Amino acid sequence: MASNDQIKDEPVGKEACPSDAFADDAAAKGVPAPVDDNADAIAVAPMNGNTPQDDTDASEAASSDEIPADVDYADASHWMHSISADSDEAPESGSKIDLIDLDLTGLTDNEVIPDKKTAHSLGRKVNVGLCVLAFVMLLGYLFIAGEGGDLLRALSSFNWLFLLIALVMILVYWLLESVCMQIICNKLFKGFSFMKTNLVTVIGQYFNCITPLSSGGQPMQAYYYSRFGLPAHYALPMLLCRFIVYQLTMTVYAVIVLILRFNYFTEDLRPIMYLVAIGFAGGFLLIAFLFALAFAKNTIMKLTRWAIKLAGRIGILKEADKTLASVEKSLEESYVGIRFLLKEPGTLIKVSLVTFAQLTVYFSMSWVIFAGFGLMANDYFTVVSCQAFIYLIASFVPLPGAVGAAEGSYIVFFNYVFGDPSIVALSTFIWRFYTFYLPIIVGMILTLMVNNEKSFLARWIRKDDIRMAFMDHAVPQKKQKKPKKTD
Repeated sequence: MASNDQIKDEPVGKEACPSDAFADDAAAKGVPAPVDDNADAIAVAPMNGNTPQDDTDASEAASSDEIPADVDYADASHWMHSISADSDEAPESGSKIDLIDLDLTGLTDNEVIPDKKTAHSLGRKVNVGLCVLAFVMLLGYLFIAGEGGDLLRALSSFNWLFLLIALVMILVYWLLESVCMQIICNKLFKGFSFMKTNLVTVIGQYFNCITPLSSGGQPMQAYYYSRFGLPAHYALPMLLCRFIVYQLTMTVYAVIVLILRFNYFTEDLRPIMYLVAIGFAGGFLLIAFLFALAFAKNTIMKLTRWAIKLAGRIGILKEADKTLASVEKSLEESYVGIRFLLKEPGTLIKVSLVTFAQLTVYFSMSWVIFAGFGLMANDYFTVVSCQAFIYLIASFVPLPGAVGAAEGSYIVFFNYVFGDPSIVALSTFIWRFYTFYLPIIVGMILTLMVNNEKSFLARWIRKDDIRMAFMDHAVPQKKQKKPKKTD
């Protein structure tokens, strides 16, 4: 076994960060490379200050099925040591992380991740109450619109095999979401378990459903990624990149369905198509803003500062300075995310293609449900377009899961397409259960299991934490092309 001196002299690899993609640009602009004053002291040292012999024992424990009794599962950093830039310790690969364009490593978990009490706040209980109320109202609509005998007729004619196919489709939708996250994760932090990514995905779907505008999903995903061993300064850029690609792909998808089916509905459903146009405009402007930020950052920052300071002077904002600091921080993070994707076109294309397939699966679910009732006369693309329009309307409704707006627009569109109120009522219930209530049920169960140290799922996570603790998570950097010598 190598001595400590031998270990200390070994070269240390630099971990990959989103801003690593911009190192060349910074060098071209004359930005000096970051210097670590403690570079001589950084070494690939045993974790937790253990001796080499202790590490041997720990490795044997990691390879066995037995879980150490003293593991504090509530703190995954016991194994992973996710640390901030202010710490004097080194990350897993043994090197401190310095970012050129934006130092995300200075963020601590408490700054960006809600604590456990936040998850049980009064606001979340109110949101859950709204979800329960929406479910009761949906049941009421089902029995009122179904008109008893017609509802029984629709049920008796339903082919239950299509119900199973629809269930598989929502599971595939979750799986493809995990694939997208794993593709990005592999570019930043090597060795994170795909099983853990699946868990975080479903938990994120749960919090998306019970918070307005899906605002609770990403913070809670960042929290659970950190608990499962992915440092926050990787989780946050990863989630941001995923958000950007999803919005970009959805905008492209919306352009396609609007071109091919907007006029089909406009004549008879003009008022609701105005809502579709509003939803599309919101997503399009967001993507346009992100690309403007990527290519004209200084101009966007100046305009933002001017707007916020003006709002503060005329009394619209009470704490303009605090708001400005928060907005500037968000813009810096968004800039890093979009520039990272532009510097990694392969990753952008792969995630976009998977997202396009994911959206197609999601929007096709209604066609499968109606096929179960024997209603396949209308073409497939019309049903997919209806579902995409429903998504655009729901995207700007500030209620958990867009309750009311999602169901209402679904009923309007498909009553127009199929004209059978009882079948539409039953299909609304099936669709809404799979896309809204099932994620809540499954996500809540997984959240409880993850937080129960005695559950088999928590025990498996502890084993995987140990596995990850003895891995090198640094992503190999692309080799720089040497300039050709000129005479």
